[in-house]
Amino acid sequence: MGTTLDERIGLILNSLSGATEKEFDSLSASGFKQLLKTLEEHFPTMPAVLKEAFELEPTEIIDTEKLRSLSITPHDILYLLSNDEVKEVRDSIGLSKRGNPRFAILESFANATDKLIENYDALARRDVNALRDAGVEVLEADLGIKFEEVTKAILEVLELNIDEDLRKDLNTTKDKADIVISLSDNDIIIGEAKTCKNGDFAKYSTTSRQVKAYVTRAENQGKRVAQVLIIAPSFSEDFIESAEMDTEVNISLLEAHGLKLILDAYKSKRNPSFAPKLLTKGGLLKAELIAKNI
Repeated sequence: MGTTLDERIGLILNSLSGATEKEFDSLSASGFKQLLKTLEEHFPTMPAVLKEAFELEPTEIIDTEKLRSLSITPHDILYLLSNDEVKEVRDSIGLSKRGNPRFAILESFANATDKLIENYDALARRDVNALRDAGVEVLEADLGIKFEEVTKAILEVLELNIDEDLRKDLNTTKDKADIVISLSDNDIIIGEAKTCKNGDFAKYSTTSRQVKAYVTRAENQGKRVAQVLIIAPSFSEDFIESAEMDTEVNISLLEAHGLKLILDAYKSKRNPSFAPKLLTKGGLLKAELIAKNI
């Protein structure tokens, strides 16, 4: 392919660039994070190995957001390990010994995220028993962070630009937004993922103080917050009314089962199209209507 040297070089570079995207697509942000955590449990020196292999500063904190920003994929990390080390990980997590062990590991973490997505509403409602019945083992203390991670994974499938670099820049020790969606160079949506065990989510005063702090910080850095999106299993009537009447910030509310409905509709279409503006209507979003318009 290619008749000149420049054309052949171009083809190789395009192929490598596309391969990186496919490798990142093989795992969600949640799956990538769980993979790295598992490898660090097996090999405590993993952060040092990564720093040496990819020539990172010794003082840098290694996390998946940093790795993604440097285009270091899950495949890259697994191929740092010897074949024997990879087989050790495969065996320890109870995977079949058939086939390529690296691919088997990647597939297992992808499947774990898929299970959480399929049981998204139970995760939102912190229903540990329902999750366990579905074959999903999550510690109750981890339910909140898992819900946040799986919400990001769903939004990524909808092809929204989850901007982890910007989120890290905006967050402080005190103020930490769950999700930042970049709409353009300057326009963003700030998202909050809230679990609730019993009844409807009703903590409007606390939540509004949180999101307003995030909005102020973002605006101080030259960003325009097009919308605040709060995702929870369900909302109390008082919460919905307070959000609709709030004059300081534009807030959209989306129920967890509604986001799953939108995802299912998106995945069922041959050529789906999901516009981020559908999340900026304000008030309690009508997921059924959004799903019909994908």
